[in-house]
Amino acid sequence: MRTPAIVLGILLLLAGGLISLGVFEFDRTEKVAEIGPVTITKTETERPSLNLGYVLLGVGVVVLVIGLVVRK
Repeated sequence: MRTPAIVLGILLLLAGGLISLGVFEFDRTEKVAEIGPVTITKTETERPSLNLGYVLLGVGVVVLVIGLVVRK
């Protein structure tokens, strides 16, 4: 129980930190119009919410502390 909690806490901290820094981006493609054989699309680059990164940081700290405090 102790080792998986520590590993999970560290992974959550890393993911939360990267999201908070704005490292992750994803593209969303939307079809705007289709006229015969011609298709017009729009692509937007978006980032996950910074609040998600902060929540992951907080949960990662809690899980890491629990993993360090729990004794086998």
